[in-house]
Amino acid sequence: MSLPYRVTACAAALTAALALGGCQSAGSGHAAGGAAAAPGASGAPGAPAPAAANGPRWVISMPDTVAGHSKIDPSAAQLKQITDTWAQTRAKVGANGQVQVGVYDDQAEDAYLIVTGVNGSGFDPSRVNTLSTAPAATRDADGNAVTNNFQNVDPGPHGGSDTCDEVMDEARSITVTLAAENTSCFWMTGTTFGGITFVNKQDGGIDFHSVDITAEVAGRIMVAVRSDIERQG
Repeated sequence: MSLPYRVTACAAALTAALALGGCQSAGSGHAAGGAAAAPGASGAPGAPAPAAANGPRWVISMPDTVAGHSKIDPSAAQLKQITDTWAQTRAKVGANGQVQVGVYDDQAEDAYLIVTGVNGSGFDPSRVNTLSTAPAATRDADGNAVTNNFQNVDPGPHGGSDTCDEVMDEARSITVTLAAENTSCFWMTGTTFGGITFVNKQDGGIDFHSVDITAEVAGRIMVAVRSDIERQG
């Protein structure tokens, strides 16, 4: 299944720890094509599915291909960084269980698509909003202004709750301000918790990307990824 958009989104919770590289995205806007995401089971964007505890039991696995991208094997050090950071994120929402990690090669955008998940039981989908307690404004290691704007989006046909963190990183100079926009998305059902992020390979292939990563764009990618990795079990 192809992604409705070509993008490079970075999860703020993962990017700082990844040796795979940083994320860059710049441009005047994103393409508006592609079908709209299917309505969520709740019928309202970001809202938990009715009777989540008794709803479908979803299970996450990492197939060889996700959204048209082939799976690759990260190094042991890279895998440890991903899983260690994912453990911190899982702790914030109380999601313990069987951890799933997949790294996929987005050759078109010269980026890695990192998909993380955990299978368990008794999850409270509303706790995904705990992630939105991150500071609204901070500064990165270079002193650039970073703002976080959390939004709930349509979780798609698998339902549950979600949140997308739309991040704006602004680097100001005497003559110009450069802004990079990137968004990460997380979702939770009664039995699964997952997240997506795109990380620029920083190998010189593509320095800047031609789309702005809004929550709407990243949310549709999240739904596409869920359709490939999440099954009823």
